[in-house]
Amino acid sequence: MSSDQKLRALWKSPRFWMLVLVIFAIPLLADFNARLGYIRQMTAEAAALQDKIEQEQARHGALLSLRDYAQSNEFVEHWARQAGMARAGETVIKPSPVGTAPPLTSTTSAPALAASDPRSEWAVLFFGTH
Repeated sequence: MSSDQKLRALWKSPRFWMLVLVIFAIPLLADFNARLGYIRQMTAEAAALQDKIEQEQARHGALLSLRDYAQSNEFVEHWARQAGMARAGETVIKPSPVGTAPPLTSTTSAPALAASDPRSEWAVLFFGTH
């Protein structure tokens, strides 16, 4: 067999074409795998960003409702009442802490009676105090 015949036989051989196909396919498959990894990474980042967008939209809605409440009359009335203000004709009553409240009435202690005086017991019984 001459070299020409061997070359023609090689070109017609399915094994040769399979080898050529494998040689070209390996770099293509490696590139495909790299691109597939990149696509997976981008998909995960897109999902994380979408979650963040939804959180920020919810926060935006809460801030808008808070802004609307802050511009309402109910908000002004709430803070005015917290500051101790009242409408015309209303009386503001502010409870004070337990320890700082002044006594409601001034009370004086009753004089101590001597135990040996029998009249003092009768006086307290019939007349209230001695």
